[in-house]
This record gives sequence, structure tokens and C-alpha cells, in this order.
Amino acid sequence: MATNTGLEEIIKNYGELTQFIFHKNDVLFKENDQPAGLYCIESGSVKIFKEEPADQERILHLATAGEILGLHSIVNNHPYTNSATAISETRASFISASDFMKLINSNNTYKLLVMKSLCSRIDSMEDHIVRISEKMSDERFADTLLVLVEKYGISKSKEINIHLSIDELASYTCTSKSYMKKIITEFTHRGLITFSSGNIKILNLPLLRNTAMMNAKATIN
Repeated sequence: MATNTGLEEIIKNYGELTQFIFHKNDVLFKENDQPAGLYCIESGSVKIFKEEPADQERILHLATAGEILGLHSIVNNHPYTNSATAISETRASFISASDFMKLINSNNTYKLLVMKSLCSRIDSMEDHIVRISEKMSDERFADTLLVLVEKYGISKSKEINIHLSIDELASYTCTSKSYMKKIITEFTHRGLITFSSGNIKILNLPLLRNTAMMNAKATIN
């Protein structure tokens, strides 16, 4: 879940906002573009990623309701350092860069909230890096599924409330597409999940948690 620093509410209460609805695969902004303003996510989900050679991408973060996108580039007055694309229907409020700077310069408390928001994003990305660097591929995937369950929840039919392709799962888990297919097949055979057209159904949550902790348990023992 997104950490609420209070900056989101300050922006939402600002009068001159533009409302956007983004459909799946719609682009909010692209890496190296000059930032026009900030997006406050009200519902839906957006993937934040780095573009890599051969039309590949490395997903850094999955943003959900309550998160602010583009803050780092606006504050530092430089082009976007990553790209943002909707992965489900997403509603967002937009405030221009000039209006945002006027807003935060009007109150020192707002400046502190900006710092908190930036630190919160850094903490989130650092946590993701630690998670993927200390685990084997199957453990990383199990851990990723647990993160998705916590972030998006699961339906009554036990499906995670977000659709992700194999490419996106591989990118977010930092593994290859071919190996991700093997891991999904293995998890299916073990009765942990089923996967179909981006729908992930969790069949055995306790065993999934145990799989995510295998490396940690081995280290302790």
C-alpha cells in the first residue's frame, strides 16, 4: 500500500486540477521527456519502468491509489528518469509544474511533505531491490506474489486484483521471460497458483509464504 504523507491531500484540495482517465497501456509520461506536472493516482495502477535495449523494460515500481508520480523530476527540474504506463484503468489528478511549485513555496510545511514523499518512494524501491537481490528466482517470484496480494488484495475467487503479463512478471521479478514461464509451470504443478491470460489465482497462500522464506530459513539454520 502507498504511504500517505499528506501531500496527496494538499494537492487534491488545490483548485486547478485536471482529471484524467487512462486505459491499460496508456502512457502517462516517457523517460527523458520534460515534466509538465504531477499525477496523483486516485484509482487503478501504473507501472514505473526503465526502458532498455531491444524494446525491453525493467519495472521499478507498481504505483497505486494515493501515490504521486513525477515528483522527483519536478523538484529537481530535470527530464523524467523513467516511464509510466497504466496497467489497468487508472484515474488521476494532474497539477502543472508551475502550479505545484507555487503551492509548495507558499508553505514550509508543504516542503517537508515533499521530502517525506520522496523518502517514501526511495524506501519502497530500496525494499524492492533488497527483496530481489537476496533471493533465488522462485523465492523472488513467491515474494512478488505476496507483495501483489498485499498491494491489490484478492477476490472471492482467490485471484489477485491486478492483471500482469508474463513479460511484466519477469521484468518486476528480474528474471527472463523463458525462466518465468518455467517458474509459473512449477508453481502450478505444486498447487501454489494458476495463471491464465494475466490472471493469477492463489491456491495455497501458506505454502507460498513458506516458499518466499526458504532462503531466509536456510540462512538461519
